[in-house]
Amino acid sequence: MDLILHIWNKIVSTNTFNFIVMAVLLYWIFKKVDIMKLLENSRQKVIDSIETSKAEKALAHKRLADANEQVKNLDKEVAEQLSLAEKQGDDLSRNILADKEKRITSIEENVGRAIHSEEKTISARLTRKTAQAAVLTAENHIKNVLKNSPQMHNRYIEESIAELDRIQL
Repeated sequence: MDLILHIWNKIVSTNTFNFIVMAVLLYWIFKKVDIMKLLENSRQKVIDSIETSKAEKALAHKRLADANEQVKNLDKEVAEQLSLAEKQGDDLSRNILADKEKRITSIEENVGRAIHSEEKTISARLTRKTAQAAVLTAENHIKNVLKNSPQMHNRYIEESIAELDRIQL
């Protein structure tokens, strides 16, 4: 029994055990949160937005060519429309990138909070199990001492009676 407790204490006190627990916890969190899917969805939204911007820019260039063909004297108006379309594309691109950064930061913060919460839960469980093991070990030790030394048993009984007498006074 002592050998098993010694082996268990050795396993619990090594970094290997902590590493395995942390690896299982991280695997479970990544499986639960599915970060890769979230990042892929965000990336796809950014790609779609960029493609939309490119399509809008291409459409603006086509309209410019049509306008030049139809009205050759309106170069100034066409130049303004082109500038506006490029500005909108740039603004949209900046907004998309800023939104992506905010989402990534939010995801990282959520993962950090989840990891911290799980660490506290596991720490509480380990503390409780360690305390239970310590009580059992102490109890077994006291039983072995009393079993091996009967005179100690009588001494503890006499001390307990004396303590009860003092309490009653």
